[in-house]
Amino acid sequence: MLNSWRKNALGGCAVVLYAATTAGSAVAADRLSFGTSQTKSSHYAYGVAAAKAINTHSGKAVDVTAVSTKGGGDNLNKVRRGQIDMGIAAFASVYQMWKGLGKFKGKAFPKLRTLWVYSPSMQAWVVRADSGIDKLADLAGKTFTSGQRGSATEQLVIQMLEVLKIKPNYLRASLNDAIAAVKDKRSIGYAKAGGATVLDGSTLELMAFTKIKLLSFTETQKKAVQAKFPYIAFRQFKDNEIKGFPATLMPLQMIGVFTTDTGLNDGQVKAILSGIAKGRKIQEAAFSTFKDVDITRDTLKLAKVPLHKAAVEFYRSQGGKVPAHLIPPEMK
Repeated sequence: MLNSWRKNALGGCAVVLYAATTAGSAVAADRLSFGTSQTKSSHYAYGVAAAKAINTHSGKAVDVTAVSTKGGGDNLNKVRRGQIDMGIAAFASVYQMWKGLGKFKGKAFPKLRTLWVYSPSMQAWVVRADSGIDKLADLAGKTFTSGQRGSATEQLVIQMLEVLKIKPNYLRASLNDAIAAVKDKRSIGYAKAGGATVLDGSTLELMAFTKIKLLSFTETQKKAVQAKFPYIAFRQFKDNEIKGFPATLMPLQMIGVFTTDTGLNDGQVKAILSGIAKGRKIQEAAFSTFKDVDITRDTLKLAKVPLHKAAVEFYRSQGGKVPAHLIPPEMK
């Protein structure tokens, strides 16, 4: 694992023995790696801010480095392989790996544990305004990016379209390449998670060059998806609730941070969550919708995968009532 390493600040055996019997030895903060997303994503910006909040308020215990990755799916694989200590992902994907569903069929990983939820994000299905695409069914046969390559969005979008029997010509690409393809008309659009009511920064940037529209699910399509994937939530947005766009029914991605049961120790988890709780202003400055998030309330309400056992203790210390399904087996 990439887990903690410690270094004695005083060198030499004689000095160490002396220090052990007198003033004690200084210990460096545990260095931890935090998988985020691609640099143009607002979730990368959040990850950088979260790491800063943790280091500002819990820097004596942990030293967290935010690492740019391909997204949630990449983070899941890296955590599983021990290449990073924790990561950001949509919890629908965390749940599937935990249970061994979807593309993780036969590869369940029951060691996954929740740390905190920071964004009930809308999953925007973006298309060029001049594409002639007005509904999901129109995507059939058209070049479309289901989400940046390796991300949780990519997996979930493909799963939903399979349920709806809609088959685009998928362009698997990085976020930057997907946006470039829309700009020069090689692709008609892509799916991308954003904030609670705000489009992702990459999409806002695209809008400066290309007029876009957002595709909406129907109630029938929503029910079909949820019959197959009950862990996927939807939200009905009113006219202009997403600024400049009409009413839209779209999926939600509960996005948060996860680790494994042994990926972080109890002290590290408590230090991390304490830094997140105390460093709200740092996170809000980078990810405005965090202003509406209460990590204790929202994590205990929205998470589906068990908490790390130290997270259970932290949320209880904050007055939270931890539901039975979030108690990990190591605490039972």
